[in-house]
This record gives sequence, C-alpha cells and structure tokens, in this order.
Amino acid sequence: MARTIALRQVSEGRSGCLLTVEFAGDSAGPGPAATLAEVEAEAGAEAGAEAEAGAEAEAGAGAEAEAGVDGAAGAGAGRQPGGPARGRRHEIWRLDPVTSLELHPGLPGHRDLADACAAEFLRLRPADAGPVTVVGYCSAAVFAHHLARALADAGGPPVHLVLVAATVPDEETVRREYAVLHRKLTGEPAPAGPAPLLADPDATVDRLRHELTRLARAFATASGFDPAEADTAADEIAGRYLAWLWFLLDAAGTGPAPVPCPVVEARDDAEALGLLRAWPLTGRPPAPAQTPGDELTGTDHATGGRDDGTAGDPMTTDGRRGTR
Repeated sequence: MARTIALRQVSEGRSGCLLTVEFAGDSAGPGPAATLAEVEAEAGAEAGAEAEAGAEAEAGAGAEAEAGVDGAAGAGAGRQPGGPARGRRHEIWRLDPVTSLELHPGLPGHRDLADACAAEFLRLRPADAGPVTVVGYCSAAVFAHHLARALADAGGPPVHLVLVAATVPDEETVRREYAVLHRKLTGEPAPAGPAPLLADPDATVDRLRHELTRLARAFATASGFDPAEADTAADEIAGRYLAWLWFLLDAAGTGPAPVPCPVVEARDDAEALGLLRAWPLTGRPPAPAQTPGDELTGTDHATGGRDDGTAGDPMTTDGRRGTR
C-alpha cells in the first residue's frame, strides 16, 4: 500500500519536523504546510539579506576605524536584531489522506490507512532522524489522532499533536457534503437520503459509488465529452468524491484515537502559523496542552465553522482535482 500514499516533503529545515495532514484542493487556501514553508523561506531570505548588510556595514566600519574614525556606532547600526523565528526553518512533510484513499481501491478505514501512512513516512524518514510533530487540519483532526497513534506503535512516536480548527464529522456532515457535491454535478438539490448512514457502512459506500458515478457520467456527457472520455472523467470524479465522503463517514464512526503525546489546538490558520513559527518543536509548546486522547468537539464539522458549504470540500467547483 506504500505506493498509494500521497506523501511528500515540502521543505527542509533544522528546527524540528512537521507532518501535516490536509487535503488537496481545499478552497480555504494553500494549506498550512505550503503556507508555513513559504513564510519561513521569505523570513530566511530577509534574515540572510540583513546579515549580509550587517557584514558589509561592519566591514565599512572597520575600514573607517583604520582611517582613524570611530566606527563603533556604524557597526552597531548594521546589526538588525531578529525575533526567535527569524531564519528558522522546519522540515515539513505533507500527507493527503483523501488522495491516498482515492489511490487505494479498497477504501481502508482510518486505522488501517494510518498504519500504512505511518509505515511509509518512517520508511522515507526513519525515527532516528529526529522528533516529529503531527499537524491535523480541520476535519482531518480525527485521522491525525490515528496517525499519531500509528507512528507511536511503529516506533516513531510524535512529540506533539497540533490540531488546527479541529472538527469531528458526523452523519449530518456526510449528508451535507453529499448535497454540496450533488449540486455541483447537477445544479439541483440532493434528494433526502436513507438513514442512518452508519448502520451499514458497506451498503452506504456501494450506494454512494453508484449514485456518484451515474451523476458524474451525466455531468461529463453534458460537458461535451465523448462516451469514452465521459467514462474516464466519471470514474475520476466519482472516485474523488467517494473517497472524501468515506473519509468523513469513517471518521464519524471511528472517532479519535488515544495519543501518546500532548495535544495543542489552534483556532485557525493564522493562530497555527504563529504558533508553529515561534516553536522549535523539540521542547514544550508555547500554548497549553490538552490531556492526551481528549475527545474533539465541533459544531460546524466539515467546514471548521464556515457555512459556505465548500471549505471542507477537497474538490474545486468544476469537479476537477484542485491543487494546494
């Protein structure tokens, strides 16, 4: 299953390792991994430029001193004090569990998928490479718990679990997200579905696969694809949508796993970015830690408090896979 894991390294660094769990094509933005890497790269470039300017100023001050001019003031002016995050770079890895589900035909549950993801991560980055902090984004928070547990069981326990706008999906989350996808494909509201979805998850998945494939094929045909292209497009669209709905459904049925490390919560992307930039991730976090294994709670589960019906959706509005 290792070849079906959507895992990649985003950046290199020496201030601790982050393994972020987030989705491709999330309409909320580029995602914490890419954002943090970009911000740290910019900060590093600025710090390097300031250091170079300071060195030039000191060299100039030294030349003036040799000429009999007191250059102490000039040398001091050339040094720019930086904050604790100036020039700091984290090693960042990005894991997309929904794409991993899409790539794997068996649609494994959270526990099995977390085990496979942990094994692949430790294959690429062995546990002796240094401590790792797992970051779970929005409705990936439940999976982040299972990933932290799986890493510990595989011999690479994380030092912290950071949850950003954490939510726990339920059956209503799945219904609401299906309604969003249905409207994207048909322009019409979704009919009321049978309840409860979790009573027979296998039957629910079979029904969703049939409905999504039928709707996606009609969508592709109406968009001008020839029959063969329409079938290919329908399989891709339905596969992506089904992976997303199954991810939510299994999270609702499974719930968070106990974790062997402190849990830190950030309310939104901005708070998470400030937290992670200021934190070397090798010691105590600069925010109160929850008791390991605490249950997550949330009100607007799929969207992290936003009610536009799209923030938790891992697809772009035209039904094609998005990018982060």
